[in-house]
Amino acid sequence: MLCLAVSALILTGCSSSYAPGDYYSSKGDKGIVLQADAEGNATLILSLDEASNLASDSAILWASSLGQGWSLPSKDQMTLARKYRSLINICLRNHKQPEFLTGHTFYWTATPCSQSHVYACGPEGVRCYFKSNTSPYYRARAVKSL
Repeated sequence: MLCLAVSALILTGCSSSYAPGDYYSSKGDKGIVLQADAEGNATLILSLDEASNLASDSAILWASSLGQGWSLPSKDQMTLARKYRSLINICLRNHKQPEFLTGHTFYWTATPCSQSHVYACGPEGVRCYFKSNTSPYYRARAVKSL
């Protein structure tokens, strides 16, 4: 009986398999899985926290202030986050955090599209926006590659 219990623990308790939208917490990093490899290892997470009322440059500084490896997402990473926003929002609600990409919110990326514009993600998708905008609708969430 004890061998059976130990076998069950080994099979279910020691390995984690992640998919987009799952909560991730390991080695001090916490976030929501945006990407996992074929073995189910999380490879990219989105921060639970967000900042608002930011210009693009301030958003970049905020993201890096979260710690080593955290940054503002690229255009492609934000497109991925938009794809999984319904799964992300379930996780955010479960952790009592503000939801992502609801209403008329815009989230900055680190990808420039001109000298004065940066890609941001809003209700219509990822588009080019004036990077000095500081309305309360311009927000930031960070990503970290694992």
